[in-house]
Amino acid sequence: MTDQKMTDKKNLRRKLRWLVPALLIAAALLFKGFVSQKEQLSQEALPLPVKTQKPVYGDLVRSLKLNAHVESETMVTVLPLVSGVLQELLVDVGQYVSKDQLIARIDAQRFELQLKQAEAAYLSAKSSYERLAQLYKANAASQQNYEQAKGQYEAYASQYDLARLQLDYAAVRSPVDGVVLMKHLSAGSIAAPERPLVTIGDLKDLIVRARVPERYYENFSGNNRPSRIIISRPGGKEYPGTVRSVSPFVSAETKNFEVSVALNGNSEALRPGMFVAVEFELARWPNAYSLPFEALGGGKLWWVEDGKANSLVFVPEKSSELAFAVPAEWSDRDFIVEGQYFAREGSAVSVISKAEMQASGEAAGL
Repeated sequence: MTDQKMTDKKNLRRKLRWLVPALLIAAALLFKGFVSQKEQLSQEALPLPVKTQKPVYGDLVRSLKLNAHVESETMVTVLPLVSGVLQELLVDVGQYVSKDQLIARIDAQRFELQLKQAEAAYLSAKSSYERLAQLYKANAASQQNYEQAKGQYEAYASQYDLARLQLDYAAVRSPVDGVVLMKHLSAGSIAAPERPLVTIGDLKDLIVRARVPERYYENFSGNNRPSRIIISRPGGKEYPGTVRSVSPFVSAETKNFEVSVALNGNSEALRPGMFVAVEFELARWPNAYSLPFEALGGGKLWWVEDGKANSLVFVPEKSSELAFAVPAEWSDRDFIVEGQYFAREGSAVSVISKAEMQASGEAAGL
């Protein structure tokens, strides 16, 4: 009998060893379910604060804004064609000059002497050639002497022309109409063909060269060129522009291509070298309803109806940098633009103002 009791006690202990952990696990699961249900009820009881906005009516414009700088389409750096001491520089920065106007003088004494020397040799060779030509016609001179005199005459004639040309080059003239943008030398300096004198630009023919990323090349090729271009400076007025040329290649290093934009209208306030902003209008959808991209959360649009959150999957087809178009039949919907990431389908929401939203975020330490 004693052995039987001992056996029963051992079996009871063995059962209790498995029963107690099972009871503890069941109690933990019940507690977790109770807490989860309580939290769910608490969440359902408190509506989610959101900010909403109706679609905005108007033209939806897709544009590209870039920084660029102003240049003169006709900008020439004047180089002297002969060397010598620069005696006079007759123009100053900002001065208007016309084509063929005298702008500088280089010491011409050496070229004058060379011209006299070349002239004397030319006249002597000319006289000998004319005399031998008459003798040759009368069969009184050999053909060899005639051809030798003719060759000397032509050589000295070329030297004479070159000497006259060099003397003319000592008087430097403007090759274009324009304004002196920069002086590179001053009187008394040594002028040489590799040393520029002045830079002249035509301020009536200004352009802007913009470097555009290659992904926009189709927007500038063929008949797809931007219909509206605006050039502006910070604090300055706006100037209309038109595409003058588009580079036929894309730089392999920068992945950009160059677009030359001509400035239209009065651009007297602009000067070459100024930095400007260029806005290209790539597309325009008139009379459209649009929402900011803040309303598109996770590929869905959320709106409020009867105090509940509703959603649908939406992929924009027409968009600018900041907004996208939505169907006109959605014009009266209140779309959620803040707070939609915490919304659930059919969950209760509370529409609050932006000021209230900010105050709520500050109170929560966000």
